[in-house]
Amino acid sequence: MHITVYCGSVFGNREAYRDAAAQLGKWIGENGHWLVYGGSESGLMGVVADSTLDAGGKVLGIEPKFFLDEGLDHPRITELIAVQTMAERKACMIERGDAFVALPGGTGTLEEISEIISLCRIGQLDKPYVFFNIEGYYDTLRVFFEEMVREGMLEPASLRQIRFADTLEEVARVISAAQQGGEN
Repeated sequence: MHITVYCGSVFGNREAYRDAAAQLGKWIGENGHWLVYGGSESGLMGVVADSTLDAGGKVLGIEPKFFLDEGLDHPRITELIAVQTMAERKACMIERGDAFVALPGGTGTLEEISEIISLCRIGQLDKPYVFFNIEGYYDTLRVFFEEMVREGMLEPASLRQIRFADTLEEVARVISAAQQGGEN
């Protein structure tokens, strides 16, 4: 399976974010999956890539040329796809992914996983996705989704499809259930 991971190019303020990125990468590698990600060696992106590689996994990085020109690419990854724009990067990561995980990250991470949610809602994508909710990082977002339902902007059925996982085991269950034909 190719697991697309969206996450910060910085570490954030909590050691737990690094730990979760390392655990996720190790799980991806140990289970024979490929990591698909943004291609950088900085921040949580580098942690998840290094952990996947160290566990014997394969890593596909997809990076815009302007980041490559700045030397932001990860030198050890298995394969690198250079694209021109962030939009191309995002499309390629979706195309290559069989499942999607959002670790803590900033606006780019939120944009990327939001597109996955939207594509699934309109029937253009049928793949599992999950927020890896380390130490409640995405709790406020979950409350906002609930507010969308209260305000009539999101259907309750759509809200039930948005998965939040507090542990790696829960992330693995979401991905495994989808792999076996269950709900995403």
